[in-house]
Amino acid sequence: MKTHTESEENYIKALYHLGGEQPVSNGDLAQRIGAKGSSVTQAVKRLGQKDLVNVVPYKGVQLTPQGIRLAKSILRKHRLWETFLVDKLGFGWDEVHPLAEQLEHIQSEELVDRMFQFLGSPKHDPHGDPIPERDGQMPPVLGQPIGAFTAGVEIRIVRVEDAGSEFFDQLDTMNINLGNTYKIRAISAFDSSVELGSSTGSFWLSQSMCANIYAIQS
Repeated sequence: MKTHTESEENYIKALYHLGGEQPVSNGDLAQRIGAKGSSVTQAVKRLGQKDLVNVVPYKGVQLTPQGIRLAKSILRKHRLWETFLVDKLGFGWDEVHPLAEQLEHIQSEELVDRMFQFLGSPKHDPHGDPIPERDGQMPPVLGQPIGAFTAGVEIRIVRVEDAGSEFFDQLDTMNINLGNTYKIRAISAFDSSVELGSSTGSFWLSQSMCANIYAIQS
């Protein structure tokens, strides 16, 4: 039996993305959801009645332990669906987020568990983001932004932020994929753009691109 509406689950996921276990202001929550302040107030009241959130005076809305468990469950389904869509159905990594947002509201835990086993018990989704375990434990978050490295370092791409279809189109144009390795050849003192090089040549990434691409030293 479904105990939470899709709208309520969207609020819970938004709170988790914005603050994790920390309070989030109503204004930030409204902006993330795309709702008016009065709608947010009513939604928070309903979530509080279900023991999913607490209102912290002068700080905002905070997920309860029960709310955190629900958020991780939704996130687990979302990232498993993204993995299934890319690995088994051949969708591009730029296509799967809106589809997974629809599928993440499916309630069957048996379906989710079977999909997890079918996919080989993945720890990270196609973007490199950690997939929560069934018990809520989180695998490690991989990497740090490319801009955090210094010139001369060899790096391997391990995660990308979902920064929209144009961002993914740019990654595809540059043939940047998870697992690719590069050498940081130069960093611009003017705008912090980064030159990456490989055996096939070199190219420059803007500061905003670098902020959304994560790597580890290889």
